[in-house]
Amino acid sequence: MIPDPLVARAVLHDLASAVLERLERRESGPSTVEREHLDVKEEAGRRSRDGSLLPGTSNNPAAAEQLAGEVRCFANTPGGGVILYGIEDRTWSPLGTELDPEWLRQRLDDLAGIAPLIEMHELHGQRILMILVAESADPVEDPDHRLRWRVGDQCRTVDRAEWWFHRSSRIGVDPMNAPTQRRVIDVSDGAIDTVRTYLRSSGGESFPSDDSPDAIFTALGVLRPDGFLNQAGALLFCPAATTQLSASLLDVFGGDVIGTYEPPAGTSLIEALRHVEIRLDSWNRIRPESQGFVEVGQRDLPVRAVREAVLNHLTHRDWFQGEPTTVRWIDADASLSVESPGGFLGGVSSRNVLTTRYSRYPALADAFRALRLVDRQGVGVPRMYQQMIAEGHRTPVIEQVAGPRVRTTLTGEPLLAPLAALLKDIEPSVRARDVRVAVLVDAALRLPYLTVRRAATSLQSTEAAAEAALAVTEICTVSGKLATTNPPLMIRDGDMWRLHPKVASAVSQGRFGPLPSNDELLWFRGRGNATLRRVVSEWFIDHDRMTSGQLSAITGVAVSNASTALSSMSDLVVRGSAPGRAHFIATIKG
Repeated sequence: MIPDPLVARAVLHDLASAVLERLERRESGPSTVEREHLDVKEEAGRRSRDGSLLPGTSNNPAAAEQLAGEVRCFANTPGGGVILYGIEDRTWSPLGTELDPEWLRQRLDDLAGIAPLIEMHELHGQRILMILVAESADPVEDPDHRLRWRVGDQCRTVDRAEWWFHRSSRIGVDPMNAPTQRRVIDVSDGAIDTVRTYLRSSGGESFPSDDSPDAIFTALGVLRPDGFLNQAGALLFCPAATTQLSASLLDVFGGDVIGTYEPPAGTSLIEALRHVEIRLDSWNRIRPESQGFVEVGQRDLPVRAVREAVLNHLTHRDWFQGEPTTVRWIDADASLSVESPGGFLGGVSSRNVLTTRYSRYPALADAFRALRLVDRQGVGVPRMYQQMIAEGHRTPVIEQVAGPRVRTTLTGEPLLAPLAALLKDIEPSVRARDVRVAVLVDAALRLPYLTVRRAATSLQSTEAAAEAALAVTEICTVSGKLATTNPPLMIRDGDMWRLHPKVASAVSQGRFGPLPSNDELLWFRGRGNATLRRVVSEWFIDHDRMTSGQLSAITGVAVSNASTALSSMSDLVVRGSAPGRAHFIATIKG
């Protein structure tokens, strides 16, 4: 069994501390045995052409790139590993590093999907970073989709089958990695053809689609060295006795079924998935003409979001329950509903599903990842959110319902054209793919103002993460339809963030497409007294006082009109008597 994470971290910490103590006494460096779990590295990018050491900086992209590979390698290694950073490898001389640990930790998370524990130590007056890397629950790929782990003092390539075979002797909690009595001969011809189709379409070169079935399944990590498939392989590729995945087309919600897919007896899960994808592709129609500012040729729902929704359920559902995962397409609403048995696990809930990661079956998740059907753990749900918002749709609804079951709903109609058009005009353009920016723009169009607390709720994140995301929106600008002025996307006013006035005004005027008729977006801009009362009521949930200028900034009405409106709301607010700018306070707080 793999040791408790805290115990494993203590073992690595003791190992690194002992090496630092020996180096402090100018004794020999780490032994060969120790190097299995410990490495020392000089900071990349610190040498000039003549070999002299350059001054250090707090941010060094070359160092992060160098360490990302080492971190991946140790994460794949049984027991994990520790890196002493800022030490010359051959001589054990302490050269030091000025890298900011928090910056480095964030960059490693971005590059490798791993945020290791980083401690600062001193060796002969030089600052050294101790980087502790825990053993990963599932394989961590290099950018070329290969796996490496530590052999002696080097990182060596390892195939998935060997990784999972070794893993099975250390961790017994993933039933999908358990051995079965099934062999490759038990895999259906249709499943092998489907696997080849997926591999060809992905363009992956780690294992060609024309390899032998044994080679392909070994590379996918589902064929053990003893010749037997693990449970994930048997589930995906062997004929199934019962229906595992079905799809239906309804005219309206709760209406008539006008199309179905029920796999024939003996259909493998991978074949059923392929058939469901083909049907969804035909049901998910291409819009014949633009709607508002939505591009011609756009699908009713983003294809990638549809695929992620289905695969997320197949990866994380409870496979010990025999009911199938059901996929329903509602034609009138252009919406998708995917439902599967088993509730949320691992601390995941409908309130944090965007930011909380948990894999019920790491071996199954990795098989889907090796097939290039999904990316690394934790990316699928954020991608669904970003794709839906960017194309003018409402955010996905992922909830636990009676059963327990988990249901994901993607709604295509009606479109929110201004949302899609505004995101398209954001600069730098890469930020249009940032799920945080997409979620905050969506929130800013729906809420009269954002605070850190409100942003954290929308992002399903901590307040610290929300504040960082809000800062990103402040450095984004809006070009395209506002190219003559290029205003910031959002501005901060005290503890409040909101769309820049020029951006809000342009959206209100329909320059980014028609606003929905149900006042779903920017309902708080330039409306009557009832709207102003609603804004004031919301404001006092978060604040103790309000000025006419603040009400004017939120709603776009003139300051004088805002002052008159506040004065008329005697049942809600009264003029404050405290010194300073004229303001109003709530008659009854909350």
